[in-house]
Amino acid sequence: MGTANLIDVPWDELGKRAEAFRTIIDLLPANPVIVETGTVRELGNWLGDGQSTIVWDAAARVLAGHVTTIDIDPIGMHLVDDLALTHTTAITGDSIVTLRKLSAATDLLYLDAFDIDFAAPEPAQHHHLREIVAAWHLCRRGTIVAVDDNTPEAGKGKRVGEFVEQRGAVKIVDGYVQAWRI
Repeated sequence: MGTANLIDVPWDELGKRAEAFRTIIDLLPANPVIVETGTVRELGNWLGDGQSTIVWDAAARVLAGHVTTIDIDPIGMHLVDDLALTHTTAITGDSIVTLRKLSAATDLLYLDAFDIDFAAPEPAQHHHLREIVAAWHLCRRGTIVAVDDNTPEAGKGKRVGEFVEQRGAVKIVDGYVQAWRI
């Protein structure tokens, strides 16, 4: 039985993200350090936004870990506070600037801070490339880097994937969420 089976979230409502989230959680070690860019912004929007902040907090509860979620929008940060997520610290700020300031080695880096326009994905791809460059010092052997909002034609993970694969990472999830293990 994988760890994901112990996580109390509505898996059936996560749609295209469910299997990726399960795979990632099952690969996390005990006491994981999870860093997420972009945070929950609409309670209950499991299918649309994925509610990853809530999922990662639930995983951290089971695995005795900690989540840091970063978002430039203070409204999302207030929602995190209102949810009283017990294993999550919310930081309001620019993700790139904030990632540079963090120092703890990270087990999961989940990048989802910039909404994508699938007709013109380059701005989102570039932003997430800047995030992985800013966070690279947090990564070590075994770190999982994941990016939301991908399709076979386009997605936020394209440039991140090129960056981490050039540094030896291996793709472990290839769907709407893409993930690599360093």
